[in-house]
Amino acid sequence: MRKQSRLVFMGISCLLASLAYAQSPAKCNSGPKSGWTAPDKLSKLLETKGYKVRRIGDMAGCYVVVGTNEKGEDGEFFFHPLTLGIVASRLR
Repeated sequence: MRKQSRLVFMGISCLLASLAYAQSPAKCNSGPKSGWTAPDKLSKLLETKGYKVRRIGDMAGCYVVVGTNEKGEDGEFFFHPLTLGIVASRLR
């Protein structure tokens, strides 16, 4: 019985750790904002790719775009402010 309870505890611990990891925001380590690409350029680039941009902000050194992607999925999309490459996304 004791061995079984250890396995259950370990399973629950792994599940909670994976949930915490999945909810953590992306981090871009992009340096000072003075060197970032302008958000207007990101907006125009995304619109040519089929995104519908509602809002652009920043979090943890990344641009955060709230809107709809080219597949029609609503969510938050994280982009590196220097390369403008997608880093992560959270769909709603």
